[in-house]
Amino acid sequence: MFTGKTLVDGEWVIRKVCASRSETLGATYQESFSKKVTLVVHGELAGNVKDVDRGLSRKLLTVMQSRKEGRHIHVVDAAGYSDLLFGVPARCRDLKMQGDQVTVVPEIGDGYLGGPFERLRLRTRGISRFEADVLGRGTPRHEKLVSRLIEQIAGRASLEVRAAARRAPQFDLGWIGGRTAFGAWVASPRPPGDEEASQLREAVLHVGRSVRSIPSQARFQPLVVLENSTALDSGLKETAKSFGVLVSKIADLPDRD
Repeated sequence: MFTGKTLVDGEWVIRKVCASRSETLGATYQESFSKKVTLVVHGELAGNVKDVDRGLSRKLLTVMQSRKEGRHIHVVDAAGYSDLLFGVPARCRDLKMQGDQVTVVPEIGDGYLGGPFERLRLRTRGISRFEADVLGRGTPRHEKLVSRLIEQIAGRASLEVRAAARRAPQFDLGWIGGRTAFGAWVASPRPPGDEEASQLREAVLHVGRSVRSIPSQARFQPLVVLENSTALDSGLKETAKSFGVLVSKIADLPDRD
């Protein structure tokens, strides 16, 4: 179900076309509420909804009531719907009343954190030769470190592990801690040994270049995560700091600001 036309990757798409695209991917579309509705796309007027004549408010009010009664209906915004069209998980948005308006609750990490972390997606996404050599992506060692990182995050205050948003810098996984969204690049360069220091520097530079367009007020903290046994020198940390990037071993992982 759609509340109106939807902004799909920068292009306004009317509800009829959105429905057609969804049906092409195997979804069933309907205009009115029933127990079959499991997803509502929060499209037109995506900041505030106040349009009784076209029923935009009524749809979201029905969602809120259904949730209170224990029947969850997934709500995605325009960015989330765009992700779904590309086969990428989209996070569910919270709704609240502000006076006589229904609003989508802003979330820390909007635009950078995507839906739930999926290991399969991490395995199947395209990996460049640079990422394979410098970050170690696609190797058993890298996967092992990602698993340890997930365990570390999940063991601290039950933080939710999240994937990167489709159009955001492609870190390995992220989470929200306090008032900050963290995006972690796991670095396990190959081959380890004499060249490890230079490879780690390249990893930090790669992350720094990836996040240089992120505004300072975004409350997004890029992080390079290393094996606990990795020797860290002050020069690497200073280089990272110049880009606004943190470097941490898994054991010293920051989970909040």
